[in-house]
Amino acid sequence: MADYYTLLTNGGIAYETACKAAGVPIKLAQISVGDGNGAVYNPDANAKALKREVWRGPLNALFQDEKNANWLMAEVTIPSDVGGWYVREAGLWTDTGILYAVVKYPESYKPVLATSGSGKEFYIRSIFETSNASIVTLLIDDTVVKATRAWVMDYLAKGTYSKAEIEAMIAKASALPVGVMVPFPLGTVPPGYLELDNSLFKDDLYPDLAAYLARKFNVSGDAAGYTRLPESRGEFFRGWDHGRGMDPGRTIGSYQADAFKSHTHTPPNQTGINSAAVATGAKSLGGNTYDTLYNVGFTGDTETRPRNLAVMWCIKAWNAPINQGTIDIAALAALAAQATELNQGTAKVATAVQMLDSANDLVMITPKKLRLGFAASFTPTGYFVFPSWLGGLVIQWGAVEYQTDGDSLLAVSFPVEFPISVLYADWTVESGILSSVIGSYVHQVTKKGMYLTCDKQVSSVATVVARWFAFGR
Repeated sequence: MADYYTLLTNGGIAYETACKAAGVPIKLAQISVGDGNGAVYNPDANAKALKREVWRGPLNALFQDEKNANWLMAEVTIPSDVGGWYVREAGLWTDTGILYAVVKYPESYKPVLATSGSGKEFYIRSIFETSNASIVTLLIDDTVVKATRAWVMDYLAKGTYSKAEIEAMIAKASALPVGVMVPFPLGTVPPGYLELDNSLFKDDLYPDLAAYLARKFNVSGDAAGYTRLPESRGEFFRGWDHGRGMDPGRTIGSYQADAFKSHTHTPPNQTGINSAAVATGAKSLGGNTYDTLYNVGFTGDTETRPRNLAVMWCIKAWNAPINQGTIDIAALAALAAQATELNQGTAKVATAVQMLDSANDLVMITPKKLRLGFAASFTPTGYFVFPSWLGGLVIQWGAVEYQTDGDSLLAVSFPVEFPISVLYADWTVESGILSSVIGSYVHQVTKKGMYLTCDKQVSSVATVVARWFAFGR
């Protein structure tokens, strides 16, 4: 890893995941800087705040890297009238107050004129990677975001715009208004737009667009709570006449069928045809038929059209600063927080080490890991082995033949070795000969096995089936 870098936090990743699932943009609003509590440090993905924040302000710009589609660059200029501290860390914040990313920043002093004798604007750029940079948007507060002094002075020096005009342009350059139609040369609808394909959308998803269109293009039978988009596929756009008189009687947003303008054709001079006679409506002149001369067919296409380029017309559906749709931002913030018994938030998948930590209540166990350490054999000589995170209990059983002569020991090997110790072991014989048995005994129990013996009242030797049982951990 580089010496200085930007790290997405776990809270930021969870917020991004929630936004993707809900189909809403990721909105970054502010950046903060801190002094690292006196030292440069390596950021932690679990961080929810900077070590020690010294300044916070709105982001000036957020743009995509030209060479890497998943890299975003966030920029801010700290004003010259604040400072007197070192910058060693920075944080990017969502509009809901979640620390989205934390920056390990090279130690730099930010002076302020009042105490340092000099002052300067301080420029910070953070480069970070996200899984889909196109859904990350910049939330602009028009009242506080400003360009750098050098950028403004460059324009002022040219004398083209006043300072007020420049500041107004900067403030209004963050987003196109909802309802604007934009042509795109590719068939992919960009984030924030909908294709003008006469389809219906749910008003709750794009309330600003629904309010703007006001169901103008809806037709009888459309469900309540839905707005229909206009149809642009295969259509040419024409400027609304709006009182000029070139295309009178039209309402804005209305469709118009194709047509030919009324006109006449003057035929060339033909042998045997008198133009005066033609004008009187004669049908046959000089041996030629009038209809034959005038009803001339031309081979062509199915429509009259100019040269053109096929584009996909889209309409702006939402702007990050104002449109939240039906998404509960408080719920998103809760979802991005650590999951607990009281909060249905986000938790990581447990590693094998974390799963074995019985005190860890902050991770999730997958079905695959639920079987980690578990084993079983359902044969006549079998066993259950429970994983250590469930106590590590081992249960074993079996059956062997044994001659009850009262002297010999029968060695029994366990199917699996007990990892730690045997807690209990015993055995019994078939019920048919119990009356002749004084007692059965277990000897020399180890983790690998044990010895069995029993006493019999008669001198004859009997063969019995010894059924044994043991458990431990």
